[in-house]
Order: sequence, then C-alpha cells, then structure tokens
Amino acid sequence: MAQTWTLENARWRMAVSARGAEMRLLTEKSAGREWLWTPDDKTWKSTAPLLFPVVGRLIHNGLWDDEKFYPLPAHGFLRHQTFSLLKHSPCTLSLISHATDETLNIWPFLFSVQVDYQLLDTGVRIVWRVTNQDRQPLCFSLGYHPGFALPVAQEHGWRVTFDDAMVTGPFYTRDRTLSLTQNAGTVREFTLTPDAFCHGAVYFAGCQGRRVNVISPEGRRVLQYRLTHQPWVALWGVPGADLLCIEPLSGTTDAPDASGQQREKRGMQWLAAGAVYQQQLDMVFPADGAR
Repeated sequence: MAQTWTLENARWRMAVSARGAEMRLLTEKSAGREWLWTPDDKTWKSTAPLLFPVVGRLIHNGLWDDEKFYPLPAHGFLRHQTFSLLKHSPCTLSLISHATDETLNIWPFLFSVQVDYQLLDTGVRIVWRVTNQDRQPLCFSLGYHPGFALPVAQEHGWRVTFDDAMVTGPFYTRDRTLSLTQNAGTVREFTLTPDAFCHGAVYFAGCQGRRVNVISPEGRRVLQYRLTHQPWVALWGVPGADLLCIEPLSGTTDAPDASGQQREKRGMQWLAAGAVYQQQLDMVFPADGAR
C-alpha cells in the first residue's frame, strides 16, 4: 500500500498518497464533512488523479511520434506512478516523480513533475511544475481530475458559474471523444440537470485565469476554483451519483477523427530543454457565506 502523508490546520485535515500524488481526503473538521469523493468500484475508483502526459481518451490507444507508436492509457500514466517526498510540514507537502525506464518505453522524454500542496484556512493551493530534463523539447499535456461529494443527484438546481466573462461552450463529449463546433456559443453558467453527463464530460474553453464557482440550489457558493493558465475546464459526473468532478485542463480528450500524431493532439504543449512549466489552482471552501 502506498505511503500517505497528512496535512492539518485548525479547519482542515488532508491526506495525500504517494501513488500519483493524489489527494485522498479533504475533511472539514468542525463540520465532520468529507469534501472529496469516496472511491467505489461501481461509480468511480479515484478521488483526484493527476493527468499526464495526455488528457482524456486516445482513440488509437496511444500516440505516434511520426512513424513510431507509443501505447498510452487514457489520461496518461502519472496517476499510477509513485512520487518521492521532497518536504513535509504540518500544512505543506512537496512530492516529485521522474521519468523511469518504464515510462521511457511509452513516452520517450526525460522529465520531472513536482506537486506542491499548501493547506490554507480557506482550502487548498496546489502548484504543479513540469521540468524538461531532456535535450529535446518535451511534448505533454497536463490536467487535474478531482471529484467532490456533493448532493447533485439528490437535489435539483446545482449550477457551475464562471466569473468575469463568458466562456466558450458547452462542448459535449460522445463516446469519450470531443468535436468542436465552429459556431460554439458562450455561457456564464451551466445547470447540472439529471442528464447533463449522460454522454460523458462537458467541456468549456477560454478558462485561463477564471474563477469557477459551484452554486447550491439555495444560491450559496460552496466552492470556488481560482485558475491560472488552464485553458479548459471539464465537468463530469455519473448520472444518479452525488459526484461532481471539476477538471482544469491544458488539453482535451481526442476528437473522433484524431490522427494519433502527438503533435496534433489538442492541447499538447512543447517545453524547451531545461524549461519549467507551472500551473496553480486554489480551491476555496466556501468562497462566501451568503446566498
């Protein structure tokens, strides 16, 4: 069983696993409330996986680098890797994972991914740092897939809203693939109807630097995301389950006609040799106490 580290302050208790640097618990102590989804075999087996070096389904079950094919699972492999400890204090944790002989067989790049957690009174700050340790440009995409235990199936009227300006979407997936329509609309909110996720995840574009809010049926803001560079946000859940995933992403699942070439996959980035790419996410619970 993977090692687990605990962070704690006056309001929160948090647990993070070495496997995938995955946050496993986020408990609000005074309320006795667990905010993260509890994994189960029937609905969803994860809590908050990190997606790297690809996001979403690969319709060819891998990617080509010109004529060489590299088999890859959906969402990549980093969520299954064991991270090493860099530092740990009562309210902070830094973990790191490097390329291995095993990963080089399916993704031919030298890299490291560092994940920094900071427990605040308002919630959690997470920073991801991808470093290219190779002599060639590093091709990758990065995403985060936390699931929250919210009564979205029991109660009608839950919404997700976007501060500041409209975002482009919604874009609905089919068979875990995503087609982008040329005349897409723009929205500031999305209502979580019982059939919202009947075909899978729902994507929104143009989310860099935005604040994303979860609003209860009573109009109370119970959770806010504060994003940095992530251009995409995907929402996902299982019909009939009290589960809501809010995913800040640098890329998306494959298009149904994707070529399978790594350089053509939507959202893939190229990081120069020795360069560092950083993303940050603040989770604020609740962002206000008013309706």
